[in-house]
Amino acid sequence: MEFERALFRIHQRTLNSDPIRQVRIIWERWLPWVFLVLLASLVFLHTEYVGTARCLPIALAHAGLWNSTSQMPLVDDDTLLSITVVEQLGYGADLLDIRLQMPPPRPRGNGQGTLGSTAVGAAFSIGSENVTALSSSRGLFEAVPPSDDQDPGYRVLDQRPVVVAYRFAYDREVLFMRQSVFDKHHFKMHNITISDRCLSPARVVRDTLRLLDALDTVVINELAYTLKSRGYLERVEGTTKVESWAWSADQVNAVSASGWSGLFRKVLILAKAIVTFIIISSITGLFIRVAVNGSAVLMFPLAMFSQRFGSGRMPMGVLTRSFPWIGVYVEVLRRSNQSPGPLFRSHLIFLLLQSFSYLSCNLAWRFVLYRKSTPEGFEERCFSFCSALELFNLIFVRSQSSMLVFPKLTFACMVYLHFYVFAFLYPFHGLALGTAMVACVWVMVYSLNHFEVPALRGDPFSPLTPTAAHPRACYMPRLSPSWSLESAPLWTMFYTPEFPDAFPEEAMRHISNEEYAMP
Repeated sequence: MEFERALFRIHQRTLNSDPIRQVRIIWERWLPWVFLVLLASLVFLHTEYVGTARCLPIALAHAGLWNSTSQMPLVDDDTLLSITVVEQLGYGADLLDIRLQMPPPRPRGNGQGTLGSTAVGAAFSIGSENVTALSSSRGLFEAVPPSDDQDPGYRVLDQRPVVVAYRFAYDREVLFMRQSVFDKHHFKMHNITISDRCLSPARVVRDTLRLLDALDTVVINELAYTLKSRGYLERVEGTTKVESWAWSADQVNAVSASGWSGLFRKVLILAKAIVTFIIISSITGLFIRVAVNGSAVLMFPLAMFSQRFGSGRMPMGVLTRSFPWIGVYVEVLRRSNQSPGPLFRSHLIFLLLQSFSYLSCNLAWRFVLYRKSTPEGFEERCFSFCSALELFNLIFVRSQSSMLVFPKLTFACMVYLHFYVFAFLYPFHGLALGTAMVACVWVMVYSLNHFEVPALRGDPFSPLTPTAAHPRACYMPRLSPSWSLESAPLWTMFYTPEFPDAFPEEAMRHISNEEYAMP
């Protein structure tokens, strides 16, 4: 109970803060509009770019890699593609695969270094000819091999600024081979240039894709639904791999399932989304409770240091009453003239061990639950946001209305997020997560403004009014008298509490009596 009362004091002071109240009002007013803008953007971008390919087939046709009769690509299993998205500066030029024949500049030195810090593409060898394509912020270049009387140079393939560059192969092992293996076995690499104006004629959409770092999503869908096969893609800067993705032919074909098989697939995805969020929520909720409970031990060494070397503004008696599940033991050790250091060390080691376990769970569940390519750091952002939801739920969800509304709406938002991510090969993960986060934050703010604040102003003797005597409007039997000082065991977070009307009047009478007994 004292653990709940300590959290209730945080809840009470936060809601009574006038600056925070002003922020809550502003957020409640504007977050719905932000949500609608993000949702409209997600619907538009998903409709335009997910599960479809419209630019890469044209680029392959320009490169002679497209069969117009069968409408299928002519890309062998051992062929590599160098894909460069360039910025189209005007309407006068062709949209795709422009190759300007210009006099080659003659840089001296080691060749590649002459591009300086502007090089953002990659260098690739094409078969045994040792021809190298370099993407830079000034355009696409081709290395000219040195002759007897000339230095190495570059021929301009495309002067348009490079937005992003990729390497693609059907199998990742091909891209991991050494250069000598490429040269010996005459692997082919085709340079494919796609204009960003082909991806979207509208400038605002192109800027949005760049702002959201969503060009990866567009290129992956272009490749997957043009080749309709397995694939491995790397985004590169210079010769450095930035990020990679892989997918199978089954994942590409499963999205197009229809009829009963499509319905059955959606049901399985929904079940997986529900189980995923329940597991993540349970793990993060358990860790948040341990972290909040154990981190209070840090207050005691600070108070003792302040009393010994400082002004002593943090009296130990206040801390002992505020955090009795630690303060009782500190007081016993001090009265026995024993050092509380081992107690603090034990709590901190336990907290560090729990933190390590939580991070390990994050890594493990990433491979168990998210068994598909996702943007780098997406799973960590999901876990972090679930931690924020659980922390808010622990501290601020105390009234009956909040308990009925907040968990259900946040559950629906997060399940829909995971359903969207699992249902498609590679959708707009970041935009979907941002939309779900804005929706959940608005539910938080609305619950505080319309449920928690009015509840604090209710009848203090009513069991439905959160007070220091009864910090929540939901109750469970006190199964151990030690809970009056200690925090309840961790298993109680899975014990479903009940509202006061579920208990007989006699069982709830001690709640009102405790309110009278509080100083």
